[in-house]
Amino acid sequence: MKTLRYALLCTTAILAANTLTHAAKLLPLNDNTAAPYTAVYRWGQRGCIEGRYDAYAQWLNRKGVWADDFMPNEGWDKIMGEEWQFGTWGPWVQKDPKHRRYILSVPLLPGPWDRSGPRQGPGQEPVSLKLGAEGKYNTYFETLAKNLVKYKLGNTILRLGWEFNGGWYTWRVDNAEEAKFFAEYFRQIVTTMRAVPGTQDLKFCWNPNVMWMGYDIELAYPGDEFVDDIGIDIYDQSWIKNTYPIPSVASESEIMSRQKRAWNEGLNNKNWGLQFWAKFAKRHKKPLSIPEWGVFIREDGHGGGDNPFFIEEMYKFIHNPDNNVIYHCYFDVHAGDGDHQLVPEPNRTTQFPKSAEKFHELFVLPKNK
Repeated sequence: MKTLRYALLCTTAILAANTLTHAAKLLPLNDNTAAPYTAVYRWGQRGCIEGRYDAYAQWLNRKGVWADDFMPNEGWDKIMGEEWQFGTWGPWVQKDPKHRRYILSVPLLPGPWDRSGPRQGPGQEPVSLKLGAEGKYNTYFETLAKNLVKYKLGNTILRLGWEFNGGWYTWRVDNAEEAKFFAEYFRQIVTTMRAVPGTQDLKFCWNPNVMWMGYDIELAYPGDEFVDDIGIDIYDQSWIKNTYPIPSVASESEIMSRQKRAWNEGLNNKNWGLQFWAKFAKRHKKPLSIPEWGVFIREDGHGGGDNPFFIEEMYKFIHNPDNNVIYHCYFDVHAGDGDHQLVPEPNRTTQFPKSAEKFHELFVLPKNK
């Protein structure tokens, strides 16, 4: 028994040492001068004017952060880029290009979900991924490239057709045939935009969402030549049994158990979770990015609520060099489909006090850095 007990103690000590060694290997924080870079979404162009991105950087004791924004998709004229948007972001980036960069979410098809087409501007007719794959829309993206260069945004990271594997956008990919069209359309866009002078520093992000897929996702991949980073969006939400919704009478231990199950069996699983995507990116020899992530309160209850465990697991994943994460972008808003906001504001406090505290504890740059 003593021999067995000694062996167990030795094993425990070794495991503990390995855990500490692994933790020590996490990449250190930096002032947005090296990967993993810190980015945020705080209401886009309007948030930039209101100083929300700068306030976020100050909250984390950074000189600057990267900024995510979304293009409207009412018409092709919006997707080509407009002065109200680029005229705000160009000067903002140029004020501190060492610490700031623009991440732009680009719709691939304008108009309503049914693909009946835009109701304004050019090309007021039904749209499809197939037509995009045939090159019909290339001229719009040529203009987009020219406008980015014009407004000194030539090093923008472009999330072309983000979350295409979900069912909620006009450019959604519903089946294997559409996946092939999407891949070719992506190639058409990248080839067109790269041909515009001054775009040599543009980066193209292929950006699905963490979720189960009903087709081989490789069919939608345009090829390594056309992709600079593989992005994956992830929020603390789950439909797995015994995860969310969390019962109103649940104890603290049950809440934690459900939150851990949502992470281990869903968000970080090997079949379609973060582990899958880290291996996918490694197989294609591309850095991984996380262009959207956040805690979540949903009206239907399928969000994990105030979940510092999720925050800590994301921190460890992002800073684990094995995952090769180039940047991550927290979605710090109370959006129409739910709440994610951590940073306190003058007229609104966060619904996630524990998560906000944990996030700040982990991501704030120490004063001596």
